[in-house]
Amino acid sequence: MPTREHEIPLRLVQNQPALAPALLESLGFEVPRHTEALNTNSVLTNCDPKEFNSDGAVVLRQGTENVMALVVERQHGHDQDKRRSWPAYLVTLHVRLECPTMLLVLCPSEAVARWCAQPIRTGHPGFDLSPLAIGPSRVPKISDEQQARNLPELAVLSARVHGDSDPGPLRAVVEALDSTAEENRAFYYDYVLAGLNEAARKELEGLMTVETYEWQSDFARKYVGIGREEGRQEGRTSEAVKNVISILQTRGFILSAEVRERIESCADLPTLEQWVPAAVKVDRPEDLFD
Repeated sequence: MPTREHEIPLRLVQNQPALAPALLESLGFEVPRHTEALNTNSVLTNCDPKEFNSDGAVVLRQGTENVMALVVERQHGHDQDKRRSWPAYLVTLHVRLECPTMLLVLCPSEAVARWCAQPIRTGHPGFDLSPLAIGPSRVPKISDEQQARNLPELAVLSARVHGDSDPGPLRAVVEALDSTAEENRAFYYDYVLAGLNEAARKELEGLMTVETYEWQSDFARKYVGIGREEGRQEGRTSEAVKNVISILQTRGFILSAEVRERIESCADLPTLEQWVPAAVKVDRPEDLFD
């Protein structure tokens, strides 16, 4: 419980709003010109709750200890509202996991990466956030097949970014696809293919053809066997199913066997694409099907 000696200085500031800026000036901090000073609500919990949902978050652990966390964002253009939310993402995860926390932003172009990397001014001295932005030039080029097998997701990014100008990452990504989880293969392949120019796309499709690909990966055999378009559709459907379940679980819902089975058995992509945004808003998982 605060003593009287501790309480009086705080009360002085609370009762005289102009005193707080005066104290800042005494610390050598330049206070901006203003016409009045008013007390505002000191309860810092958001009274109008806003969900802060990053695109991804990763925690690194040493045994049972959290040693670092990463907030991962994908940014395709300029969005000031999104940038203003990034410090909140970082602080929230830092408080929750009690470990150093960093922000990593993946960008499709160098221009967007430069914009994202600009410091976000919070106003407090020394408390500015400089996002770690990665554009195409900072994505490592993975051409070694063994390295691609060890780091398949990085090989996928490498093929998407560098595949137009170098066939090495395309050859490596076929090995990467074969070593990653089966449910991700068609989705990753479609992602790489969609980002390539026409010549590189034909090169990758040729590598995926069993008759011409020397190693004849299991994935290539299965993918070509079921047909490329069917395989892409299967990958998108599988990803949508995972997204619906992930969103509901992230919101704290415990899915019944019936709800999970209905989501996982849905093979209609348009329906699943409607369920993804609905999963963010429903009051209970069963409402998803209304």
